[in-house]
Amino acid sequence: MHQRSHHRRHRPVPMATRVKRSVTSGIRSVTNSPWLKFTTGVVLLTSGLDEAMETLFADLSALEMGAHHGVMVLGFVNVLSSLPDMLDGLTGTFLGDEEDKPGSVEDHLPAASDREHVAQPRQAA
Repeated sequence: MHQRSHHRRHRPVPMATRVKRSVTSGIRSVTNSPWLKFTTGVVLLTSGLDEAMETLFADLSALEMGAHHGVMVLGFVNVLSSLPDMLDGLTGTFLGDEEDKPGSVEDHLPAASDREHVAQPRQAA
């Protein structure tokens, strides 16, 4: 008897599908950039503040909300949401530089898991 193999045949991916995946991936990488979100947030926040600067406190006290108030809130949220990713990236950059330097104190200390197994030096009698 002929046994069927459980392996699927790999068909070549059509060119249109490859282009679509590539374009979609590129768009996602740009739109998910924390730096783009931060820049967009700063632009929205400053343009909203520019529009509402003269009447901001009067509008808020009278609960008169305009589009410029929404733009300011959206800008603030964009700036705030981009900060954790930006700080992680900056922290990783600076910590990565410190770890790569030869002769740092951390290079000479055993790892936490190894400290239990390190024999204590014997004292001379």
